[in-house]
Amino acid sequence: AALAAISLSPGSAQAYVVTVGGVQYDVTTFTGSYDANTSKFATAANGGVMPWWGSKSLATQFATQVGFNLGTQQDPTLGPYFGYDYAGGFVDGSAWRGNGPPPGVVARSMGGGNPFYTWAQATPVPAPLPVLGSAAALGFCRRLRSRSKRLRHGPSRLA
Repeated sequence: AALAAISLSPGSAQAYVVTVGGVQYDVTTFTGSYDANTSKFATAANGGVMPWWGSKSLATQFATQVGFNLGTQQDPTLGPYFGYDYAGGFVDGSAWRGNGPPPGVVARSMGGGNPFYTWAQATPVPAPLPVLGSAAALGFCRRLRSRSKRLRHGPSRLA
């Protein structure tokens, strides 16, 4: 029950995986103001969790792929905001707009102090080891273990 309460708590969502620029990202959301979460509003290289920060076109790509898969704003026609700039007390962001026609991405400026916006954040998904590289490493470990056993137990009596 406690686990269900945590997973259903407002302000967070399950991760949704998207691929942008050949990189897979786990995209989640948080609810709050820019003013209370300034460290998140930057690229990973600058300590943030928004790889699209500084790029309206990247924010649009992410918003398009995520759509409503992570829920909506208080306005149920808008998906989470992908903030990409801050100036004059306002955050510019892109969000999926479900009403239309046609549905698409809308860019908006939101007040930095409003605590009710739902923002997207993302982290790269670690790439799995290549299958051939893993198999080679496993084979090497087996040979090393076999060699170690032979050295520990002395020469084979069957040889």
